[in-house]
Amino acid sequence: MGRPERPVAAADPALEKLARWLRDRRHAAGLTHRELARRSGYAFSDTTFSRATTGTRVPRLPVVEAYARACGAPVEHARGLWRAARYAAYRRRHPGADVPRPDSVYDRDELIHALRQLYHQAGAMPLDEMERRAGRHGELPHSTLHRMLAGKSLIDLQQLDAFLRVCDVTGGEWEQWCLAWRRVRRRHEVLRAGDRLTRTLRAPAAPVPRRLPAPTEPVGEAASAPPPVALAMPLFRRPRPARAAPRVPVPRV
Repeated sequence: MGRPERPVAAADPALEKLARWLRDRRHAAGLTHRELARRSGYAFSDTTFSRATTGTRVPRLPVVEAYARACGAPVEHARGLWRAARYAAYRRRHPGADVPRPDSVYDRDELIHALRQLYHQAGAMPLDEMERRAGRHGELPHSTLHRMLAGKSLIDLQQLDAFLRVCDVTGGEWEQWCLAWRRVRRRHEVLRAGDRLTRTLRAPAAPVPRRLPAPTEPVGEAASAPPPVALAMPLFRRPRPARAAPRVPVPRV
């Protein structure tokens, strides 16, 4: 017979609810912590399972899921209790935090802020764990998630679908988030087109080429030079032979 369990010492109602639910499921299954570890394939030790129900801190999600699975309890319900406990701890640190409605999101910064709050509401699990749960390799890279949560970039529509699935967002709420993403995308494209048009209109006009003068007209320095003056006589003249004096007839006597 094992040692009696200590009372749940959770200060938060959501964490206390999670711890008591896990204990009740184990008692209903009639299992010890060692038997839980054996049923889980020793993925976690009996000590880890025992600490998960003390209420001192929120256990990791894989531990909670393995605990519920070993007890034959619904894993989806255990995951919901874990998300509620994690989000309650986040709200204590950030009292004003809340997830905006998707239909109130219109620009890129608002969408990133809303998805960040949705991430915390879903439990803010480690990014590599979200990448693993997304399924196929590269469908939701943890580096892309990190940039989005830091406000540096926005995930594409396929990555948004994987993000919502990991956060257990389905049905009409899933459609609202996809509509918000498309609305933000259209607005971003319109603003980019307007910026390109503005830069085009503000750019200096190209210089108009000057009309070249006709080929018959003088060009350059020749146009300002005076026309050549014709000389009245050549500079050099061949001397003409001297004419003989006319002979004067002598009268006869």
